[in-house]
Amino acid sequence: MLSAFYRPGLLGCAMCLMTSGCFGPTHPDTKRYEYLYIDGSFVPPYSAFPEGVERNRWQCLDRKTQQTFSCTFVRGGFQQFQFIFRERT
Repeated sequence: MLSAFYRPGLLGCAMCLMTSGCFGPTHPDTKRYEYLYIDGSFVPPYSAFPEGVERNRWQCLDRKTQQTFSCTFVRGGFQQFQFIFRERT
């Protein structure tokens, strides 16, 4: 009898989880973030990917997986990310 009450709740939770991946964070948000790279192009005044200590100040967003990575740990090229950004100070 209890399973009859849990089943609709579980189905509802499963549907929410499945659709939530489609509504992740949206970029660009120029009020909140400063952008270095957007969809294959550098944003002026930037013309190169971050290097050295500067890398840990930037975040890399892979829009396909909706995951944000620290650019410090990026290996194999920044071009795999659609956005490189950091919070405005």
